[in-house]
Amino acid sequence: MTVLGKGRYEVKPDLARVTVTVTTEGKTLESVGNPHQVRATRAFKVLQDVETLGVEVERSSFRVDERRVQRPIPQGPAQRYEAVVDGYMATTTFSLKSSTLDKLNEVVTRLADASLFQIESVRFQASQERAALNQARRAAMLDAKEQALAYAEPVDLELKEIVTVTDGDAEAPGGYADLPAKRASPAGSYTVQIVPPATLEFTASVNVTWRIAPRG
Repeated sequence: MTVLGKGRYEVKPDLARVTVTVTTEGKTLESVGNPHQVRATRAFKVLQDVETLGVEVERSSFRVDERRVQRPIPQGPAQRYEAVVDGYMATTTFSLKSSTLDKLNEVVTRLADASLFQIESVRFQASQERAALNQARRAAMLDAKEQALAYAEPVDLELKEIVTVTDGDAEAPGGYADLPAKRASPAGSYTVQIVPPATLEFTASVNVTWRIAPRG
C-alpha cells in the first residue's frame, strides 16, 4: 500500500533580506560612469551608517545596460522599425541582511530618505531553514503513517514494514513583503511600514509504501 503524506511546520521569521539598487542614466558611457561612481560611493556610505541597526551587506554587483528605443526606418513600402541605442544605465545592486527585524522599518526608511536607492524587495526568512524543513518532513512521515493505518485497520490489516520511501517536495516559504518598488522623492521623505509575517510555513511531502498483511 502506497500513500502520500504531507506535513507542515511553522516558525517565526528571524531574518530579513533586502535588495536595493542605485541607478544612473545618461546618453553616453562617459556621462554615466563617473556620476554613477559618485552615487554608488555615497550609497555605500549610507549602508555603512545603518550597520549599527544590524544590517550587513552580503554582496554587491555592478552592470551597465544599453537603453534601446524603436526608431522607424523611412525607406521601404511597409513601415519598419529598428532598435537603436538611446543611452545607457549603470546599476549597482546591494544585497542586505538584517537580523534585527524590529529595526527594519527604520533601516528601509533611512535608505529611502537618502534619495539614492530603489527598494526592490524585502524577504523574511528563518535562519534555521534546514531544521524547519526537516520538521515538516517528520510531520509528512507521521501523516503518511496515519493515513496508512486509516486504510488498514477497518479491514483488519496491519502495517508490517516499509518497502520504499520516496522524498517528495520540500519547500521554504517565499516570505516576500508587499513593498512597492518606489524611489524616495527629494522633496520629502516617507516612512516605510513593513509588517513581517507572524509565521513562515514550511511544507514537505513523502510517498511511503508499506507491506501489509492480515492482523494477527
